[in-house]
Amino acid sequence: MTVEERITVLVERYCRNRSHLADMIDVSPQAVNNWIYRDRIPRRGIDAILARFPQVDYNWLRGESALLPSGSLPLPNEEDDEASNADAIPKGKPSALFVSGLQPSLGDVPQPDSVEGLVPLKMPRNDVKYVFQCHGDSMLPRIQDGDYVGVGEALGRYEEFRKGHPYLVQTTDGRLMVKMVDDPGPSSPYLLLSTENPNYQLADGGRLAKSEFRAAYRVIMVMRDL
Repeated sequence: MTVEERITVLVERYCRNRSHLADMIDVSPQAVNNWIYRDRIPRRGIDAILARFPQVDYNWLRGESALLPSGSLPLPNEEDDEASNADAIPKGKPSALFVSGLQPSLGDVPQPDSVEGLVPLKMPRNDVKYVFQCHGDSMLPRIQDGDYVGVGEALGRYEEFRKGHPYLVQTTDGRLMVKMVDDPGPSSPYLLLSTENPNYQLADGGRLAKSEFRAAYRVIMVMRDL
């Protein structure tokens, strides 16, 4: 696997594009381009990547292993915001993080460009990790415009989805949407998205290219207010 291929995997799993990756590991975009051109990641680059993404396999990053990095797929800037709020989370009590500046669309609502912050929030269930406020009508009647959804940990890139269950889906370009998801199998290049509202029409017949899929979070709770 070339450096370009390894960088592509990192971008697909953890960020929006190469410039975003460079910003997250505190190097210049030109440095990342140089690694690709020379087909070599220098030691300082490896250290920077591992410092930001400790779940990435060291030997894979050096090109000495075919293993792909494992672990859940973080939301943009999750680690920075989570660390800044760590002292505010009551120790030993179930708590979720309310993502106040990133709202998933239930329809075609444009997505915000950045995350404003993660706000600690006590939840009655300790498997709820994030809470979002939704907008749109595609998941009526289960989820209404303005409802809050509590989701769990990221499932991973090609997890088996439960039919009829809503998921918060994250795409490689940063979009978030709440939909039901079906994986037709490894031979299909697409995931199939569906809605609860029979009057709602999804673009492209609900097809989402697997190359555009970043992560999915199972919806555990739906709340009218917080």
